Amino acid sequence: MNSIKYLLVAALSLVPRSLGAPTGNAGQGTTLTATFEDVTVGTVPPFVPTPYQGLSFPAFNVGPTQPNVESLQPQSPPHCAITSVRGQTLAGSNPMISTAYPGSTVKSFDLLSFYFGCTVNSQLTVAGAIGCTLQVTGTKAGTGETVGPEFVNFAPANAVAGTGISLQSPMASASFWDLTGLSSVTLLVVLSSIPAAAQQDTTLYIDNIVHTNYE
Repeated sequence: MNSIKYLLVAALSLVPRSLGAPTGNAGQGTTLTATFEDVTVGTVPPFVPTPYQGLSFPAFNVGPTQPNVESLQPQSPPHCAITSVRGQTLAGSNPMISTAYPGSTVKSFDLLSFYFGCTVNSQLTVAGAIGCTLQVTGTKAGTGETVGPEFVNFAPANAVAGTGISLQSPMASASFWDLTGLSSVTLLVVLSSIPAAAQQDTTLYIDNIVHTNYE
C-alpha cells in the first residue's frame, strides 16, 4: 500500500503547473487580450478609450506604427497602444494600466503577458526600431504594496550594422508570473540604445496585452 501511495505522489509531482493560470486572487476572473483592433483610428491617433476591456490606459494612444510603418510590426496589425517618452515628460504622467476610473467595477487584475518594442524618430539618428529596456512595476489592490519592478528587454531583429537600428523588426514577448491582484501597473522605458540626446524621441509600442480582471 505504501508503495502505491509513493507512486501516486511521484506521478502528481510530475504534472506541470499551468504558468498561464492567474494566482493570488480568489474567485473566477475573466481573461482578455487587448489588441486595440476595435478602436477607430483617424488621422490623429486617439487616446485608448476609458474603459477598455475594463481597465484604463493613461498616457497611451492607439494607432498604426506611424511614422515607422515598416520598422516595427505589431503582433496583431495594424493597431497597438503607443506612448512617447517626450509626451510623458511634457504631460508629467507615466503610462500605466489601471482599475481606477469613474464607475470602474474591476477590483483587481493580473497582468500575464504582452508584446512590445521601441522606435525612434529623431533628427539625431536614423528612424527605426531600437533596443530598449522596459521597467514594469505593479501596485497591489487594497494594500498598495509595490510589486517589482521587473525589467524586460527588446532587441530589434535585422538591425543595421553599426547603428543598432532596424528598419523591419517584430515585437518581443514578455510574460509575468508575479504581477497579480493589482490595482495598477506602470510601464517606463528606462534605457534605449540611442544617444542620450535622442532618447526623448523614443516611442514605446505595446500589443496583445493578456490580463485577467476580477470584479
